[in-house]
Amino acid sequence: MELILVVVIMGIVYMFAIGSLQKVKAVNENLLPTLSNLKTFLLTKQFENKARFVCFDGCSACDVLLDGRPVRQIEGFFDSEPRIYRYSPSLGMEQIQSDPYFDTNGVQKDVCFSYRVYKDGTGDQIFVEYHGKVYNYGDYFEDVTTYDSIDEATRHKESVMHKALS
Repeated sequence: MELILVVVIMGIVYMFAIGSLQKVKAVNENLLPTLSNLKTFLLTKQFENKARFVCFDGCSACDVLLDGRPVRQIEGFFDSEPRIYRYSPSLGMEQIQSDPYFDTNGVQKDVCFSYRVYKDGTGDQIFVEYHGKVYNYGDYFEDVTTYDSIDEATRHKESVMHKALS
């Protein structure tokens, strides 16, 4: 009798656990990316090597690419073009252009934003300035950090570099 009771209780717990996992999966599939959650959004996808979020045509359209294959198109992510920066210890913040993008027909598109994340959780080391905020994608294993200005982001990066060299 006790064994039957234990099996029934385990079955009920299992039923609730599977239901919760299905809800989490549905939420992750319907999650819309933002600049704050873009890294997490890409890491929830199933890919072998890398996931890339690329925007083109004046940032009016963006694609999610998994291992180089487009799997989802996102409209309205940006309403204007962001500025992309990379930090160099010798030069400070440098504005950069995004890597080129070729569609499935091999036609190069005008890229205004691109961010890649790899299976190990690392991603492109960039800073994105958009609507008065600066988003730091420069920390390898950390979430995206937000600053109020490019100067504030530069000061933070310089202090991290100073601590690392001390």
